[in-house]
Amino acid sequence: MKIGLLQTKQNELYDFTRPEKMRTEEEILQYQKEMTDKNLLLARKAAGQGAQVLVTSEVVNFAGRPKQYNGNYNKLIKKTQSKVLEAFSQIAEEFKTYIVLGMFLADEEDELYNCAVFLDPLGNVKQCYKKTHLAGEEKEYLKPGNDLPVVETEYGNFGFAVCWDMQFPETARILALKGADIIFCPTWGWEWIYGPARAYENGIYVAAAMGVPYWMDIEGLRSPSQIITPDGSILACGNTSGDDAVVGEADIRTAQVYRKARLGDRRQELYRKLL
Repeated sequence: MKIGLLQTKQNELYDFTRPEKMRTEEEILQYQKEMTDKNLLLARKAAGQGAQVLVTSEVVNFAGRPKQYNGNYNKLIKKTQSKVLEAFSQIAEEFKTYIVLGMFLADEEDELYNCAVFLDPLGNVKQCYKKTHLAGEEKEYLKPGNDLPVVETEYGNFGFAVCWDMQFPETARILALKGADIIFCPTWGWEWIYGPARAYENGIYVAAAMGVPYWMDIEGLRSPSQIITPDGSILACGNTSGDDAVVGEADIRTAQVYRKARLGDRRQELYRKLL
């Protein structure tokens, strides 16, 4: 299975160094379209290289920080979310590829979630994972999810996480106990210190698509987009400064052997009882 990670350099909408700057709806929608168009171009590039699963970074339809907009932020997201979802659905159908799409989604009650939307090769929404662990000010305007789903595919079993979720060992452990062969993670905060650890300690693959901050390159604890094998090795890695379509090939079913070695002793029955 070929995996394509869509790493994007963020635009001015993601400039968190100036929290006082207010933005108009016109500005926001212009910047938002710029980022979604960039992701669509990278999706076509990676799919053209044979990627059978595409993964975007976190929240491709970001509309800036809610405090920088005077209107109803949730309704602003709702204005374009269907169009964004449809554009990626068309890519999935055209290239017959799965897509893990990081995006904000507002529901019928205008509650807002940070999601990893899983599209199948027909362009249908097969699963919508809602970020469970909210970080920082996300708690002020997002609702958390309450489930960690695993989806069976012809390539193996897919689990999902979003950014801060992977800071917690329990996220990966539960997904592994549910049979996940790989965790796909749209993120803005991937870190080398826990990426290989989550893969190794659970005997699974991990694939994270990272965003490059607007005001700097990726440095320090943070890492570019990565595909990590069950023994903690880096199979593929993006650059530290800009857009990248990171493509790597893996037989994720081989994770079953590693997962059994890591989770196969009787002590895991305790974890299963807690699920």
